[in-house]
Amino acid sequence: MNVFLVPYTRWRHLIMGLWCGGFGLIAWWLVLTLTVVGGPKWPPDWDGPILLGTIAGFIAGGSVLGEDNLRRRPVLHRLGRMLLAVVVAVANTLLWYWLWTLIVPYVTPQGWHDDAADPSLVSLRYRVGALFAAGIATGVAGAAVRRFQGGVSHIAGGITSALAGGAAWYVLGENFQGLTDLYLASAALGLVWGFLYGFITWPIPDALYVGWIRVISPTRFGRRIPVDAVDGGPKERFVGHFPRGLDLFLPVEDGVMEMHVSVAVDSQGRHSARGLSLHPTIVRRFLERVDLRYDARRPAPLETRLSSGDRIVLGQGEHQAELEFLMLPREEQ
Repeated sequence: MNVFLVPYTRWRHLIMGLWCGGFGLIAWWLVLTLTVVGGPKWPPDWDGPILLGTIAGFIAGGSVLGEDNLRRRPVLHRLGRMLLAVVVAVANTLLWYWLWTLIVPYVTPQGWHDDAADPSLVSLRYRVGALFAAGIATGVAGAAVRRFQGGVSHIAGGITSALAGGAAWYVLGENFQGLTDLYLASAALGLVWGFLYGFITWPIPDALYVGWIRVISPTRFGRRIPVDAVDGGPKERFVGHFPRGLDLFLPVEDGVMEMHVSVAVDSQGRHSARGLSLHPTIVRRFLERVDLRYDARRPAPLETRLSSGDRIVLGQGEHQAELEFLMLPREEQ
């Protein structure tokens, strides 16, 4: 799990989901191994809380570990935060599960009491409360370690992901298209639960990336400079052929004026390009073309928001230079 291996594309939002889904599968495999290979060391009515607690702990700990890996925190710091999330998730799962068993007789009809108390009954109707409790525990653990930043989204994401995992567990355990396999059903529980939890609660933030300007033209091909300031404040980079004081020099033979264009970033991390010359200045992106050449009738230069992969074309015809705006990991700055 390394931000160097996570390109700045829309697919990056799935990375934490796949990461946490993998931890959910590991938790299922561990419980399955202890149950099948070594033989269970606990009474049958503990199967549910042990499975849910293990999955909740692994998913919450995996989410925190994934964040710390991306932020490149010290190894001991990562392990400590991960273990804290695991302990909080497991303890909360057992606590809420116990509270659920206490209130079941009061929230279910009289005829359901025996079925709801049967630990071997595979029915989402009687297990939805336990899944709800485990989802709360997963969300509370992640939010507590992150000092309750985004606490509502963590708890809502924990409940949603746990209930969705429970639905997948129930469908695969109830003869879905001829497939009835409680082992695979439990695997689907951990996978769906972990994937949705990672996807909803902590997607990879843009704060881990910074903007760069890269030269595409043959004259200085591959030359690149960072746009963002090291302290995260606003900054502006200027491109032109004036020999002194510019951040990126391009030769006049490529149609670049003394001060042709600038790329700026504000305090909230939003990037934009500004046209500073009367000569052609075009920003190209998918199905869009923006003309930024300076208009002397306006009080300020024209500008447009930039996204990773946008091209900035300076000049025209045989005399033109081309730049590319990229979002790269902050560690490369």
